[in-house]
Amino acid sequence: MPKNKKSTERSLEITVNGNRITTVLIGQHYLIKHRSYMSDALILEIVSALNGYTFLVDSTTEGIEYYVADVELAPTNKIYRIIWLFEGVKLEVLGVINAYRRSKKKR
Repeated sequence: MPKNKKSTERSLEITVNGNRITTVLIGQHYLIKHRSYMSDALILEIVSALNGYTFLVDSTTEGIEYYVADVELAPTNKIYRIIWLFEGVKLEVLGVINAYRRSKKKR
């Protein structure tokens, strides 16, 4: 996920899949269909909820591994889907591809 005006960089210290994350790059794809309720701040809250968990690879494209998770946030109990990848020399960057609200949690 290249650093450019189409992504926002934020500092955040969490651990996901055993990777010590220090930076989150938020792609602006969510603005196309989800701008009425989604924001960079909400995405950071969703990413923070991934802290301490391990996720399986959802798909691989051209050697890049993508991850997907449904996250329920309190106190509203709304469920959000987040799609991300890891980058950086030590996989210390979590790159958010997209995030959006789900109508119900699918397992």
